[in-house]
Order: sequence, then structure tokens, then C-alpha cells
Amino acid sequence: MATHIPRHTSPDCQFESLWLECKNLIARGTGRDAYEIPGHPDKVLKVSNRQSNFSNWMEILVYEQFKDRDELATIFSWSWSGRFVVMERLIPLSPGDLCSYTFPYYLTDRKPENYGKDASGKIKALDYAALAIDTPQDYFGEITRGAT
Repeated sequence: MATHIPRHTSPDCQFESLWLECKNLIARGTGRDAYEIPGHPDKVLKVSNRQSNFSNWMEILVYEQFKDRDELATIFSWSWSGRFVVMERLIPLSPGDLCSYTFPYYLTDRKPENYGKDASGKIKALDYAALAIDTPQDYFGEITRGAT
């Protein structure tokens, strides 16, 4: 029987119950930990390990803005506080996978471990809390500053 995944914006207590079922830590980062979700090999649970849930909220906001581009691991749900995020689990990349890959212009953290492949083999970002705020010139063409 698959573990129940709470709907997005559910109370933290529902995600805490899910977290208690997640015994296998996949990765530990500076701001979050990622766990396997029993019965859901295609999903991970990201849990903020800081007082602030900033990284999770950034990913939620970035995902909501750019999800139609299919460059980001899918976010399935998140807790009301943003402490918990359920995200698509990606397959680790092989050496050379990023050689011809074009990184999304809005992401700044381009370490290979922040990317993976989905079930169809498409490369996607799995950690996208760091992004570029400035408008990149190469994306929008030349930007004229101070023109009247």
C-alpha cells in the first residue's frame, strides 16, 4: 500500500506524519534534507532543516512561474508553512549528460548534482532555489538603459 501524500497547503502535521514514514535519507543539503517516500519511487520529500523555509518557498515560487517550460522537477504538494515539499524524483545524471544541455536562463546554481533525468530521459533541475533576478541580455536581446 502506498503512503498517503497530503494535498498542497495541507497543515504541517499531515506532512510530519508522512515524514515519520520516510526512513531513507537520500541527500542532505545546507538547508534541506531529501527522503524517499515509501510506495512512491517517483517522489521525494524535501524537509527544511533550518528555522526559515526560504529554499522550499523559493522552489515553490520558481516552479509556479516556470512549470510550463518542463525544465524543473515537478512539485506535487507542499505544506502550509513551506517546511515540506513533495517533488518528482529524478534519476542521477551520467558523466557527460550536461555537455550539450542548455541551462535555464533563470537558474544560477548549475552544479551537476542539481540536475537529473525524469522517467523519459529529459534533464530537469531538482534543486532550483537559486535564481537570477536580473534580466539576462542574451535571453531578451540587447537592453537599452537610460533611453528616453
